[in-house]
Amino acid sequence: MDFSVVITAYNCERFIENALSSVFSQSYPPKEVIVVDDASRDQTPLILQRWNEKNPSLKVVRNERNLERCRSRNWSVQLSRGEWVCLLDCDDLWSENYLKETHEVIKGGNFSALFGLPQTFVNSEGRVIKRKKPPGESFETLLFEGRVGYPSGSCFKRDTFLRLGGYLQKYLMREDWEIFLRFYLGGEPIAFIPSHRYAIREHSLRTSRGNKKFLTATLRVYRDYIEKTPLEFKPLMKYHLALQLLRFGKKRWGRKMLLSLIKENPLLFKNKRRIWEALKRLL
Repeated sequence: MDFSVVITAYNCERFIENALSSVFSQSYPPKEVIVVDDASRDQTPLILQRWNEKNPSLKVVRNERNLERCRSRNWSVQLSRGEWVCLLDCDDLWSENYLKETHEVIKGGNFSALFGLPQTFVNSEGRVIKRKKPPGESFETLLFEGRVGYPSGSCFKRDTFLRLGGYLQKYLMREDWEIFLRFYLGGEPIAFIPSHRYAIREHSLRTSRGNKKFLTATLRVYRDYIEKTPLEFKPLMKYHLALQLLRFGKKRWGRKMLLSLIKENPLLFKNKRRIWEALKRLL
């Protein structure tokens, strides 16, 4: 089994070298590393050129104009030659055993995709600011509650990814959540690692931070998938949407949906985390 690693980069001069270092130090080396420079306007192209000269397994391609991450990732996967493709955001980091653990989990299984939650969150300088405990919930609970979707913890069987259409531009900002919903509801087996060996970098330039397009995309995913969602998981989808409505200032609609959930599904709020999340958004 071999892996292609795909990184998309846009104005990532501060972090791209750290991301590349984490890939090239893997104890289970990838077959190839593909970086798509999405028309960066900073020093990212020069940094990638230097790395390309030193690492023959690194392939660098550049978009003539900014195409956003969905199209860039899909193009990267089309260019790849590995049986599996693993994604890494240009500002995140893998530990040296990320691909080794990924291989151990999926080998011998009939999986089409893998998702893992991060072990840590780091700041701009790479210092750990938060360690994430493995969740006690099932993968299905996490999925329908909108807690699945970090690209840096996502791997796909290349042929299945391409057959199912890859990332869809219409869901940009929530494309990482939508693709796992599509795989799962389409009957594609997904491996799950509750605490995988990678770190998410928290910084002020992360594209989902305060971006109202995030809410628009969430609404689109909800509308397209709520009817396809198994009955037992529909309250989780509604709960996630309610939180996002509150988060982005749609207080009236968010409160209305939460009150409806409390009335119709009181067991949903036996979970202390959900009570805390709801109160945080309401206050």
